[in-house]
Amino acid sequence: MSDLAAPHILALTAYEPGKPEEELTRELGIDDVVKLASNENPYGPSPKCIEAISGATLALHRYPDPQGHALRQALAGHHDVPIEELCLGNGSNELIDLICRVTASRGEHAVFGHPSFPCYRIASVAQELDFTAVPLRDHLHWNVDDLLGAVTPKTKLLFISNPNNPTGSYIARGELERLLRALPERVLAVVDEAYFEYVDAEDFAPATELRNARARLAILRTFSKAYGLAALRVGYVIGTPELITALNRLRAPFNVGTAGQVAAQAALADEAHLRTGVEATVRERHKLADALETAGLHVAPRSQANFVLVDLRRPGRAVYEALLHEGVIVRPMPAPLESSIRVTVGKPEENERFLRSLERVLRQSRV
Repeated sequence: MSDLAAPHILALTAYEPGKPEEELTRELGIDDVVKLASNENPYGPSPKCIEAISGATLALHRYPDPQGHALRQALAGHHDVPIEELCLGNGSNELIDLICRVTASRGEHAVFGHPSFPCYRIASVAQELDFTAVPLRDHLHWNVDDLLGAVTPKTKLLFISNPNNPTGSYIARGELERLLRALPERVLAVVDEAYFEYVDAEDFAPATELRNARARLAILRTFSKAYGLAALRVGYVIGTPELITALNRLRAPFNVGTAGQVAAQAALADEAHLRTGVEATVRERHKLADALETAGLHVAPRSQANFVLVDLRRPGRAVYEALLHEGVIVRPMPAPLESSIRVTVGKPEENERFLRSLERVLRQSRV
């Protein structure tokens, strides 16, 4: 059956999600599990989201609004953009795939960083694009000149995760603007701001403030992280009407369910809940990084996301496996970060549990 799938699909390495808590319970019989693997919001969504979803259950026999008009209208007001510049997706992942399928053809070229979000590579390979995975400096930091140097006459797409997953690093305002202005006109710059809400760096600027730097710009946002709606899969893209019209030609009908649409509207309206969760996470991010560094470990500097990347200077997957037996799930990293683990910032008690477990694992020389 090796000929069932196309060769370029068979060559792909599938995305490895964080291990679910239920899976660890099944495998090891551990009931008290702390999951710090998937950059989820430990504080959960606004109570107004739950209320909104409860009301939506009365219409479960009806298809959702295929255009997501009410949510797009709310987002248009939130970002002060025309509704025609917004397209909804089943999470940002669907939009990444859709952007590749709509804007580039087989044999054309994409640029993205490495290490960065693996779905840029997966979507490019699925569309049979050539690509350049530009190494981050020290495997951690973006360099605009390196990105520009990777652009060829065939380049149609450039993906930037800002802040970057899994390193937590970012491109400062001046450098991001320089990149956007320097790219050839034919290139669509896709700035993925999944972790935007957690940024506290003074020299960071969201791409929404730099839209005048270039016409071909797509900005990705999600409700899965800071808004706590990961289970409902709601993302969106801000772009020109021309881009949105093109995406809608191929976008699957009813791609965002009713529950997701109404919950996202409620989440967007509850700014106090968002602010409380973000502020708590940023405080804990600093505390967690300080504790790891005090323990003699190297933490990737100044993460601007809701996770930290820590270099253990030993095989990260072995530490990950040992932590599973402690009931703690983190994310092991592939090359070139194979000595590192990525740790989602949880609630204070979850972070303390992780730190105690990590200390035991390292002290007992399990790895």
